[in-house]
Amino acid sequence: MASSALLSPSRRLLAAAGCAALALLLGACAAATSGPGRPRGPEAPYPVLLTASDERRAQALAGWAAVLGDAAATSPTPELRPVTATPVSMPAGLTSPPRMPRVIIDEEAEQSEEETRESLRRFIASAPALIGSDLRHLSLVEIVDAPGGAGAKLARYQQRPFHYPLRGGFGEVEITFTPDLRVTALSSTAIPDADRLRPLLRSVTRQLTAEQAAASLAGRGVTYTDAAGNPQTRAVAASEVTPRELVIFPVRREGPPPAIELHYAWEFEVGGAGAPLLVYIDAVNGQQLAAAPRA
Repeated sequence: MASSALLSPSRRLLAAAGCAALALLLGACAAATSGPGRPRGPEAPYPVLLTASDERRAQALAGWAAVLGDAAATSPTPELRPVTATPVSMPAGLTSPPRMPRVIIDEEAEQSEEETRESLRRFIASAPALIGSDLRHLSLVEIVDAPGGAGAKLARYQQRPFHYPLRGGFGEVEITFTPDLRVTALSSTAIPDADRLRPLLRSVTRQLTAEQAAASLAGRGVTYTDAAGNPQTRAVAASEVTPRELVIFPVRREGPPPAIELHYAWEFEVGGAGAPLLVYIDAVNGQQLAAAPRA
């Protein structure tokens, strides 16, 4: 106390301020370590949005020019999807289609499956902005004979950029190519900007378990479109609902600006009368997102 009394008024004021700041710091630390668990950061708005971007479209067109090379200046551009800026299809009237790079492992043998896979990989790696995904998140599903014959092949890829699989027709990449490696068809529903979207999805708290979502579905009228394009409504009994898995279900939003909403959803198979259905219930708010006959 004696030493405190010897301080000048200005020094006493600084000391008091320092003590107050220390007390606030200690209180904050105590709050951070108390309770059943560490506090979560702020949640992203839900659903997580991917909006249309002029920059994304410009990068996709630059990717198209890159795979065409010298022919880009005189070639038409593909139709791009409104939000993802990925190709719907190859443009009509394309006289010089892009080619996959040829990979030769054994010069004396015909093109092997390994060489074909590597050619596909290098083609995708040359234009990730056009495809909407890089190779880290693409898995080759199959290579099959393409419709129309002439030796063409169709390669199908599935994009897996998040912890849970994509549904709703998204995350699919198809490349059709001839024996001389000309790319004659290209389409993609991949979700771009996955590295930015992933932490936003992780910050969302899922409110409904599979059991809770299934219970909310029982007794509800499920509306869907049948194979003939006719709208149908089916009542669902609890015994007809089988949980499958948690997925990411994108929903298109017209805007403006146009956007894609990324939802957490429980996927259910619904049996009973008629063809089996796949039904998607939002795992955060319980909304029915979609229903369709199981393929």
